[in-house]
Amino acid sequence: MVLKAGVVGLGILGSQYTTFLDEQPETQVVGVADIRSEVAREVGAPVGAESYDDYERMFQEQTLDLAVVATPDPLHRDPVMAAIEAGVPVVIQEKPMATTVEDADAMLEAAEEVGAWIFVNYANRGAALDRATYYVIREGLLGEVVYGEIHLDDNISVPRQLWGDRSEDWAAGSSTAYFLLSHVVDLLHWVMAPSEVTEVYAISQERVLGYTPDLYDAFLTFDNGAKFRVKAEWIKHIDGLVEFALDFSGSEGTLRYIKYPGFGEAEGWRANLSESVTAEALLTHQNALAEQDIDVRAQVQMGKPAAAAVAAAEIGPQVSLEAKALPKDEWRVVRGFVDAVLEDTLTPSSWQGYGPLPTGIDGLRQTQVVSAIVQSAEEDRVITLP
Repeated sequence: MVLKAGVVGLGILGSQYTTFLDEQPETQVVGVADIRSEVAREVGAPVGAESYDDYERMFQEQTLDLAVVATPDPLHRDPVMAAIEAGVPVVIQEKPMATTVEDADAMLEAAEEVGAWIFVNYANRGAALDRATYYVIREGLLGEVVYGEIHLDDNISVPRQLWGDRSEDWAAGSSTAYFLLSHVVDLLHWVMAPSEVTEVYAISQERVLGYTPDLYDAFLTFDNGAKFRVKAEWIKHIDGLVEFALDFSGSEGTLRYIKYPGFGEAEGWRANLSESVTAEALLTHQNALAEQDIDVRAQVQMGKPAAAAVAAAEIGPQVSLEAKALPKDEWRVVRGFVDAVLEDTLTPSSWQGYGPLPTGIDGLRQTQVVSAIVQSAEEDRVITLP
């Protein structure tokens, strides 16, 4: 079976979706749409797709099995609704699902009413070390996760230059809350499930860019009592385009993950595990991850106390799992969506062991939390989520 696909919004990601889906033997891109007709022709021609400057006309003229919506952050609702109304059974959205809870609610309700699927591409679920993080937490190897800190920052060139002449308008329509913290919130909901964020307190700052907040910095409280500090800024002068680091503190262990390093740091991942994990069990976990193509090294080493007074204490061995840079595999989640459609399940064969793939329900909850972050910063108060 070959799934016929259409792509709406042909910026950086929309163009990449077109290429990726064209390369999959089970999908054929038959239509692409962008208000810039010349861009639509340039993207559509290499894959043999019909180009449109009006997505509604594409939905009318093409019989699609799935539609991808990769328009700017605040402009997801209309094309998603148009696809559903045209009878497209599967919609893949770029994150965030929406920039208002009202939009997210409307899209999800429309899909549920006709039995359509909405998937939201939270690509940070797909990389090897993201999946290793999920595994370690879900297996209880850190004990109970009680606190964490995550920062996901962009180079200042992103809001100023990434989208060319459209950069300022594009960034002004979004923010680091919607563009970046949507990734973080979903990742936390994924690894902490079934726990969810119930309380938010946040601050923001607007002193550099002028047309969108420079940053958001928030504390999230989960219904199990765990707390996380999450921060995203658009004014960093850093080595690369992105800096992304995650820390998880458990009652019995700690995980540190530098996904995109900055300031001379090295990319890497390490989980210092609970003392209850034996050397034999450590190798079992290493092998379980290896079966998922996640190459981590099991190690046991003696602690190295820094102070002489502590050195006299009896310190046992530290068991850990460690990895250096591994492939990001940023399209693994999208590949999972294709398999989900073909196999008619949210847990297809290519996504075993990681819970259901992210759907509009996940997108709605992410939108609720991020919108609460924005509201909290604007009103300088704690926001409680339902």
